[in-house]
Amino acid sequence: MILNSQPKQLTLKEGGQILWQADASNPLPGQPIATLRKGEKQLQPDFVLLDGAEPLKDQDPAAVIQFLKSWMEQHINTVLGPLTGLTKEEGIAGPAKDIAVLLHDALGIMPRQDLEPLIAGLDPEARKVLRQRHVRLGPVLVFVPELNKPAAVKLRATLWWLWNDRVLPAPLPKDGVVSVIVDEATIDPVYQRAIGYPVYGGRAIRVDMLDRLISAIYDSAKDGTFKATHAMAEWMGCSIPDLYKIIESMGHKKSHDPAEQPVVETAVVVAEVAVEAPVAETPAVEAEAPAVAAAPVMAVKPELATFRLKRGKANEAARPPRSENRAPRANQKSDHGSAVAKERDPSFKGKKKEDGFKGKPRGDKPRGRDGKPEKFEKKPTSFEARPKQMGDSPFAMLEQLKAGMKDK
Repeated sequence: MILNSQPKQLTLKEGGQILWQADASNPLPGQPIATLRKGEKQLQPDFVLLDGAEPLKDQDPAAVIQFLKSWMEQHINTVLGPLTGLTKEEGIAGPAKDIAVLLHDALGIMPRQDLEPLIAGLDPEARKVLRQRHVRLGPVLVFVPELNKPAAVKLRATLWWLWNDRVLPAPLPKDGVVSVIVDEATIDPVYQRAIGYPVYGGRAIRVDMLDRLISAIYDSAKDGTFKATHAMAEWMGCSIPDLYKIIESMGHKKSHDPAEQPVVETAVVVAEVAVEAPVAETPAVEAEAPAVAAAPVMAVKPELATFRLKRGKANEAARPPRSENRAPRANQKSDHGSAVAKERDPSFKGKKKEDGFKGKPRGDKPRGRDGKPEKFEKKPTSFEARPKQMGDSPFAMLEQLKAGMKDK
């Protein structure tokens, strides 16, 4: 019977029990027939059949165990497909293959610093191969985001707990929870990371949301500092003080917190709006006094703390100075004096297009207003004042001509 079962007739419980349902159409899990035990590999556990289990009567124990191993392999490939697919040989080699193997053995998540030498040797094509295998090279953690699904978290927890000789069931966060408060003195941080919930600031945080926080910190950093935001607390599902604990546990130091500044009392003015009272229908009944309604006051979220960045792009060395051969800007001072003096210099090559410069040097020859080179050197022109003469007038010359014609 068991050897002819469909995969859906078998169920793995969190405590390591294997249940078998005789009726394939019945959604209930059925009866226990075996329990998991540590095998030769982390993803290849072994089984122990339960003595006296009713479904095991008249069954070959060795055949049943082999059947359960085949079913377990298929179950792992279904639930942890992105993990088991890391070590497929097609199209992967070199540092990318080494990263995939190490990530596979670590159940799909590792600190980036442990893989940094291999990551440094990746070329664009190798990075593409890892992306095709759904590997995320985060700034702090390297992981497979698709393994954050509740079923994958539970199965990884069971396999890790069993492989490390712990008594099942393994402690688990609620399905899909973003973060949960943990006791750092009693929990195992390696286990928490292996199931996709690394511990920071007294909280086990789902790795995809943690990576989102870390990326936002480094992307928003400027001059070695960054400011916490309310969105970050929403991503973590925690309060602002707990967010500060998470950030500080990463090594970032708080430099300024507006909430710690002395509060200056200010008068709050509430606008009042008079609402007209309805007109009384009978003169004997006095109209009620006008009601006063307070205008709605919008809540403003307080400004959050600023932190000094531990490490990352924002703390890189300053860029080298600009090349001395680069042409200075039009409004930049130089040895010639101000920008205006530069523009008057014929050899100046940095003039704007609107000033008539078309991108080619004018050369050493002076040019006229028409843009053509002048054939002579310009000299200052002087004028002499002389007395006004009647003959210089065009009207006087016209009168002289008329008089000459009359004489003829």
